[in-house]
Formats: sequence, C-alpha cells, structure tokens
Amino acid sequence: MHVDADGLIGTVGEAPYQDEFCPVLKAVRFRLVGDAGSLVHSIYVYGSVAAGCAIPGRSDLDLSLILNTPPSMNERALLERIRQETESDHPVVSKIDFDIGSLGDFASPDAGMAWRYWLKHHCRCIEGEDLASGIVPFAPSKALALAVNDDFSTVLGQYVTLLREEPPARTSQRLVREASRKVVRATNILRLETDRDWPATLEDHAERFCRLFPEQAREMRYFLEQAHEPVAEPADFTRRLRLFKAWMETVIRNDTPSSQ
Repeated sequence: MHVDADGLIGTVGEAPYQDEFCPVLKAVRFRLVGDAGSLVHSIYVYGSVAAGCAIPGRSDLDLSLILNTPPSMNERALLERIRQETESDHPVVSKIDFDIGSLGDFASPDAGMAWRYWLKHHCRCIEGEDLASGIVPFAPSKALALAVNDDFSTVLGQYVTLLREEPPARTSQRLVREASRKVVRATNILRLETDRDWPATLEDHAERFCRLFPEQAREMRYFLEQAHEPVAEPADFTRRLRLFKAWMETVIRNDTPSSQ
C-alpha cells in the first residue's frame, strides 16, 4: 500500500471486479448467506481479485469471513464444504481461501489490531455490515508489522510439516507458493521503529529487505521466485525455509536492524 501525504497507509481501492470473476464472487456469497447466514456477519474479498488484477485460471480467490461467534467444529466443517464445492465449480480460480475470524477477534486488544488493519487496507466488503468503514487508516509502524506477522514462526513451521508429508505435486506447489509469500511478507517485522514506508507488493517487501540485509539477498530472491513460480523440490525448499526461519528468529531476538 502507498503512504499518503498525511503518512497514512493507502487502501485497496474500488476498481471494478473483472467480469471473469463475478460469477464465483456471486456464487460464494450466495452459498455463505444461504447455508451459513446466521453464522456469518460479513464477507470480504482481498488479494488480486479485490484489486482487479487477477489472472483467470491462475489466481486464488481470497476471502475474509467475520463470524458472529467463534465457529464450532460442525460450523467449520460447513464452511469448508462450501469452500471446496464452490472451488470445484469455478475453475476460473486456482483455489478459494477463507480467512476466518469473529467479531470478538475484531474487537480484542491482541488480535484486533491485525484484523482492523487487514479489513481497512486490504479488503472490500461484499456482504454484510462493512466493519472497515468505521476504522481510521493506520500509519506505518513496527508495532503494526508485528501485529500482522507475529504468527510467522508458527505458520512457517506448519508449512514445513505439511511439505514433509510428501503431498501430491499440485498440493506441494501450492504449499511452496503460500509459504514463500508468507516468508516475503513476514520480513516487514524486521523494519526499524523510524521507518515510515509500507511495502505493498511482494517485490516491495523483497527490495526493502535486501537493502537492510544484503547478505540474505540470494535467499530472498529464491523465495520471491517461488512465490510466483513454485517449482522447487520440496525437500530442498523445506531445508531453506527452516534455515531462513531460524535466521529471522535470531534477528528478532537480537532486535537489531542488521545481522552484520
């Protein structure tokens, strides 16, 4: 996201949705409202579909669901069934993802900052009360970067575990792509307290990281490549992912702007 003249982070904007993706947006909204209407408070789209730059057959459909209450196991199973069936019916998207939270998460002192930032700056409401409308735009800060990415170690560890299970090639490629994107974006937590920029694209994140940590530029280029074209052999990828994760954890513990 760009930073405006007042030092505030920009939003995703309101570009028209691409015609190719309107049917799947309509379908997933219809299913969620029809089959889980009492559970769902509001539905948001983010990512390339929200920005109006998705590629048919290649891009994911990313949705954030704010629920009225935390879901039960049965309710999670219902949402997963809706996700899978809609994904199967609409090959225009490579995958449908649900990022699930509740009104309690949105309001909480801990997780709420990340959710409020996410809805305000990355999401567009397609159903229900738009919670983002009452949120003041955020300014760049290290605290915000930490709130958004504080789960990076856990999430990357989960990707390592999943890839070690030797999934089918298509699943493996998806996991490599997702893990690489998480790595690149998570590096924003290594920013300085005085930094006033805010990276928007994967390339923005990679560029600012390489300026701070030139000794890790080769690894960053590797993860950036895999984020776009996931062709890495899973065993080698997990090895490099584990090493980079450990390196990041060390830098964070030392709380220094450079590992030099």
